[in-house]
Amino acid sequence: MESSMKTQCEPWISLQRIYICLLCLSVQMVLGFNQVILLDPPVKALPGQRLVVFYTCNDPATVQLDLVVYFDTGSSRTLELTHWRCDPYGKTLKTVELNLPDWLVYQADGIVPDSQWALSCMLDAAVTYPGFDDTEEVVTAQDVAYLEPIPFFDRPVKQHELCIAWSMQMLKLTQHFLKKQCHFEQEAHLLSSIFASSEENFGISKTLAPYKNKALEYLRVKTISSSRFMFSLWIWLTGHCQEKMCGLFYHIDSNDDYTTPTLLLTKSGRLHIQMSGESEESFAFLSPFKVPLSEWCQISVKVLRTKVTVSMVCIDEEQRKDYSADYISKNNILLDDTEGYFVVGGSKFIKGVEGYYGPMVYHRNRVLPRSTSEVVVPDVIRAVNLTGWLHTCRAFRLEMSVKIRGYSLQANQGEEFDTCFDAFHEMMVKNRLTSKPLFELWEETVPHRRQAVKLAKHLAFKHVERGVSLGAVGRALYSLSLQKLGRGGRTGDISRILPLLLQAGCLADNRALHMASVLYSSGLGVKKQPYKSWLLALLAAQKDDLSAVMHLGQWHLHHQALHVLPADPAVAHAYYANIVKQKGFGHHNPTPEQMVLALDGVILLNPPVKALPHHILYVSYFCNGHATVQLDLLVTFETGITDIVQLNHWSCNPYDPQIEVVRLNLPDWLVYQADGIVPDSQWMTSCMLEVAVTYPGFDDTEELVTADNVATLEPVPYFERPVKQHELCIAWNMQMLRLTQHFLKKQCHFEQETVRLLSSVFASTGENFGITKTLDPYSNEVLEYLRMKAISSPRCMFSMWIFVNRHCQEKLCGFFYHLDSHRSYISPSLFLTKSGQLHIQMNGESKQSSAFLTSFKVPLGEWCQIRMVVLFKRVTVSMLCMDEEQRTDYSSEYIFRHNIILNDTEGYFVIGGGKYVKGVEGYYGPMVYHRNRVLPRSTTEAVIPDVIRAVNLTGWLHTCQALRLEMSVKIRRYSLQANQGTESSKTCYDAVHKWLVQKRQPSKPQCELWEETIPRRRQAAKLAKLLAFKHGKRGVNLAAVGRALYSLSLQKLGRGGRTGDISRILPLLLQAGCLSDNRALHMASVLYSSGLGVKKQPYKSWLLALLAAQKDDRLALLHLGHLHHQGLHGLPTDPALAYAYYENIAKQTALDRQDPTPEQTYVEAVHLNNEEELNLQTDKDHHIFQWLKLQAHRGAAEAEQAIGRMLFWGQQGVSPNMQEAVRHYERGAVQLEDSVSMYDYGIVLLQGQGVKKNIPKALTFLKKAMDKGFVPAMNALAWYYEQHEQNYEQAVKLWEQADRLNSPDAALNLGVLYSQGLYPGKAVDKFMAYKYYLKSAERGHIRGGILLAEIWTTGIPGRVKRRQADAVLWVKWAAEHNGYLGTILRKALDSYLKSDMFNSLLYYMMAAECGYAPAQFNVAYLCEQNTVDILDPGFASGCMWRYYNLTTQSLNPDPYALIKMGDLLYEGGADVHKDLFSAAEVYTLAALRQEPLGWYNLGLLVAEGYRLSLSVLIKLGLSELYLEDNISLQSSLYERCRELEGKDGYLPCSLALYSVYIQSFQKDYNTAIKVSTAVAVLTASTIFLIVPIVLRRAMPSLD
Repeated sequence: MESSMKTQCEPWISLQRIYICLLCLSVQMVLGFNQVILLDPPVKALPGQRLVVFYTCNDPATVQLDLVVYFDTGSSRTLELTHWRCDPYGKTLKTVELNLPDWLVYQADGIVPDSQWALSCMLDAAVTYPGFDDTEEVVTAQDVAYLEPIPFFDRPVKQHELCIAWSMQMLKLTQHFLKKQCHFEQEAHLLSSIFASSEENFGISKTLAPYKNKALEYLRVKTISSSRFMFSLWIWLTGHCQEKMCGLFYHIDSNDDYTTPTLLLTKSGRLHIQMSGESEESFAFLSPFKVPLSEWCQISVKVLRTKVTVSMVCIDEEQRKDYSADYISKNNILLDDTEGYFVVGGSKFIKGVEGYYGPMVYHRNRVLPRSTSEVVVPDVIRAVNLTGWLHTCRAFRLEMSVKIRGYSLQANQGEEFDTCFDAFHEMMVKNRLTSKPLFELWEETVPHRRQAVKLAKHLAFKHVERGVSLGAVGRALYSLSLQKLGRGGRTGDISRILPLLLQAGCLADNRALHMASVLYSSGLGVKKQPYKSWLLALLAAQKDDLSAVMHLGQWHLHHQALHVLPADPAVAHAYYANIVKQKGFGHHNPTPEQMVLALDGVILLNPPVKALPHHILYVSYFCNGHATVQLDLLVTFETGITDIVQLNHWSCNPYDPQIEVVRLNLPDWLVYQADGIVPDSQWMTSCMLEVAVTYPGFDDTEELVTADNVATLEPVPYFERPVKQHELCIAWNMQMLRLTQHFLKKQCHFEQETVRLLSSVFASTGENFGITKTLDPYSNEVLEYLRMKAISSPRCMFSMWIFVNRHCQEKLCGFFYHLDSHRSYISPSLFLTKSGQLHIQMNGESKQSSAFLTSFKVPLGEWCQIRMVVLFKRVTVSMLCMDEEQRTDYSSEYIFRHNIILNDTEGYFVIGGGKYVKGVEGYYGPMVYHRNRVLPRSTTEAVIPDVIRAVNLTGWLHTCQALRLEMSVKIRRYSLQANQGTESSKTCYDAVHKWLVQKRQPSKPQCELWEETIPRRRQAAKLAKLLAFKHGKRGVNLAAVGRALYSLSLQKLGRGGRTGDISRILPLLLQAGCLSDNRALHMASVLYSSGLGVKKQPYKSWLLALLAAQKDDRLALLHLGHLHHQGLHGLPTDPALAYAYYENIAKQTALDRQDPTPEQTYVEAVHLNNEEELNLQTDKDHHIFQWLKLQAHRGAAEAEQAIGRMLFWGQQGVSPNMQEAVRHYERGAVQLEDSVSMYDYGIVLLQGQGVKKNIPKALTFLKKAMDKGFVPAMNALAWYYEQHEQNYEQAVKLWEQADRLNSPDAALNLGVLYSQGLYPGKAVDKFMAYKYYLKSAERGHIRGGILLAEIWTTGIPGRVKRRQADAVLWVKWAAEHNGYLGTILRKALDSYLKSDMFNSLLYYMMAAECGYAPAQFNVAYLCEQNTVDILDPGFASGCMWRYYNLTTQSLNPDPYALIKMGDLLYEGGADVHKDLFSAAEVYTLAALRQEPLGWYNLGLLVAEGYRLSLSVLIKLGLSELYLEDNISLQSSLYERCRELEGKDGYLPCSLALYSVYIQSFQKDYNTAIKVSTAVAVLTASTIFLIVPIVLRRAMPSLD
């Protein structure tokens, strides 16, 4: 409201400013002042800015606007920007386009000239008169404003508008030109990751290309002789250089000479910096500081013409050490960075350092200001955490050294005893400071350290004389790990053996490091940890382990960068070169044996797994003589034919090991789909890459192969291949067609053979509700042809995940099945039997069906993957169950006698329950259907889907089960004490409980540690004790304790009344939910979802909602339906899944309304900003209710009806009381003979609600009501004839009569008769039933909407199309009438009326998270008001944004919400930018809903200079001519605002319209207004002087 009031006042503020300006102008005119003011000068020198200048002059003069620029050389330059004439008493405001010079606001590009460095700029405006001669001017008024020059490289590049030739214009229209974009060129990242260097002649080579931007290239060439650049490099040394010098980073030209810049490390640890100057002169200097060992250091080198600055910042555990040195050369430094190549590390001429190279950045033409406090360790270095490993490893090695010495001393003395070393070691362990672990706590794991200690002791006593080294212990640990892995043979053993591998790696066994790296990389038996895997591989590679080097090379080579590493072929080349030169087939100087034997070698370093286009292949090769390396492709077809395709070949120079980079140009027919240009091919069985070193043979037709290497490729299935984007020469007319917008937007629809029927988790209550899915035929004719061909010989696969809580209670329960248009089961149909086995049914030709049972059973309480493969007549069903990383595998196979028929576009699929079968009680996970393919099966590769891991249902159930067990023990003990009449006796239950706690296995917590929080567990124990002593022999169950915990939580929330209390009360809610209170689960889910008082945790919220929904909690079902309907909190949008949840609660709503209970309340949409709706709320003691009772006693039938309705349904704040409502119905029917009361009384008598059932009496009153013309009574009598007397003719007669009078119940019942074939004389007619359901739903009948949605979900073949989205909206509408939702809304409203804002917000939020729009509005309104500061301002702001936004997305948004959302978009916020376009759209929606503020705010936007879009004008029904005339558009908008009847926007809109008229009048008659205003001001001034004198004389004196 406050922002709206501000908006309404803005015209008057602006109008007041105009009057003040006019007043000032009039005074200046009288006094003869000259003045000039720059009203809104810009802050920075940017192009395209405007300036408003206010000026006045007493005589004809000139207003001059100049720009003064001051350069760093001390000179200045004045430029005349513009000037205009100043007429006395004329126009006083002028808007000037600031055309600043291009060299000041744009980058130099060859057209825009270069300039000196500008220090400051100043705008100078002056009113000038001609002087005594022509060269001088008299300045009578002046104003200045300073501009900040923009740094050169932060300026934009000017988009020049040049006249170009017609041919160039045609070129711009081509697709190639349209797709072409300017390449963004910035600093060069020479190294983005970490490179492990083993002090060999291997390093990373990089070349830089010239700039593509001509301006940047011009500047680069210009600065070659006056260099201005900077580079920074991170380095970690494990040892100083063993040679005279080692390479860090250097530049080698085409003559293999060092050039600028060259940075080397000396033997002493100092930096050797070498630069090249003019006349090929070079100079070098040493840094005064040394590079330390075992620390990450950033070395920065800055070059500015002749000055070189070398600095180093070393960071160790957040401690910084800073070093710096400067050197000034006699000559300018030369740098041409496109000449030659750069090297990081070692090379052909010099060895690298021993250690690790970190990220390196080269700023090609700029120098950044340096601040050591701002230098931070790069993210990639922090993530790898090399420092953490080495620190912990060093401590472990120290302790093991102490142990080895102790044991060696004992071995030499021939006995075992405690030595001083043991005491020293014990002291070290005791005195070790507690700190946050930098890596793993494996060295703290006592059992694993015992293994290392035992091995050290064993080796010390075994090798007494020789002694034992740490490396020997490491090798022994590695061998022990392999033995344990071999004995275990299961992935579950890996997590226990991994610490031994890490200890072995720490003790210098590189094989152990590599194996641990592979485990962390693959996730075999442990959680995937890419950064940890990378760290271990780096450690092993730095020690020259070839497997680790190959590992790292493969990671860096991958196009999409495996795991977390950036793809960098140069780094991969460095690793691979290391391997090549150490393999033995690559030497610069081969041995005589190699010369004689002519040893050649070739290896495919990174062959692709699948046959895909554009793979970059690295081939390492070596040859003894001049030879050729040949790369071929061998393809074998299913016909048995093998085709050889030559891909590439190149020459091989003798004795020169190399790596060739080859782009794999595989044939189109192998990697692309056939499309008319790409030819079709036969079905392939295998592909193979072969590379060979060949020499010419004795004749021209033969070749001698001396070395070869092969790799197998997997052919990609035809329909998973991409479609090739051809570059063809096409006709001119076709080229013109391609330029049309229609053609550009047209794209081929991408169709996959893999269909995800379910992507998330579905909570099934075990009732007749499930997910319905239909599949459409392929749009692609080829795909559709193959699908039709495979109907009688299917080749497909289904994969589904399930978690069963309880086996089926019926004969069969639905798992996943297929129904045809006649509602018959067809292939495939999968059910769960009562015994837990799977029932698989398939149908064949002639509609014959067969079924079989699996030999295995589906277990309870585990996630299991069911995989069904259909291959012609064979069906294979397998099951893989996973529980705590343990895998159990089952399989069954059956061969049918008949061919299986599977047409997946016929009918529909169902996941879970349906109309004809109940679902499984539990949870359905992701389900995938491969329509025309079968994937190879590997149980070791099967992993639990990410969505299941994220929800962590298993973790919750395990921890919850432990809590329930402990609480059961407590309850039994307290019950026994209560029966014995004592509280102090200890029972065997105490011993059991103590044993349970002691023997509990330590494990990683899988959910929350709320059950371990002792103070909050005491609350549960106290309640259990209280209930046990209260109920005595009746006993107490866990559910009773859960309900008590939930009640206690509500009491604490009510007493606290602030968000800070929620985090303390949340554990009680979670415990209550664990003990079977679904209300607590839903409330906790809402808190995690909204972030009210706790940190937002969407997946935790989803888990709790799933748990409550699976137990049929109505609000949780509504919550989940809303999440999947809108796709909130990262969940996928799935209308079919949302429909399953909504249908469940919608059908329960229809049943609940027939049998209302005290827990239910009528749903009323009350908006807290609507005073009228709030004033209607009452109770039995309220004056409105008492007044209605008085009117009822006086004989007012309407008052009697209102009281009866309030009491029966619990409306308008009155608590439901059926018995009292019936008395009012009876009084209205008997005494007042009111038709409505007769109907209501007859219905309650007919159904026995609040009164004893009396059918004859009910019929009497219903007939009387019908005779009075009351339509619902007709429907009720017809229902009686149909249900009790089976008189369908009489029922139909009454229903059709009522239907003509628009009765929703009559239309529904007629539809039911048509659907069931009970309409007299007519067969079953689903389409007629659909038409009546549609009429009933449109008239507001809840069950009619549900039945209509059922038809729209599956459709009626040939008559009614599927309308899934509309079906979801109908069941959502029906579900939102549920009485349990009404109860929550009533609690929220009652709290608000009692000024309990916190509880009101909490209850409204519970309804808002269910998607109920009025509740979302009220939450936003309460967050906006935040009257007693119950909310944090940041949360309140975000809450307001979120819930107003959700309200505007509803079908019928409240206009107030639209206005508020528009205001928020207009103003912007901390996380959201100002968005005038969206604000205008929202204001437009409000205006179309007859909200005056919508029209008014649109007018304000136009007044501020915002240009409304054409689409907005069309929606508002305004002419597009208004786009060019803001004044007319404002007038039209404000006039529309005034014309709205019954609204309170007349006055502000009238005032705004008056302001527009004044502006228009001022624009047209400017001079007349100014003269009139001057006279008026002079007159007013005289009056102001006279009136006080008169008033002073008229005032009586105080005496």
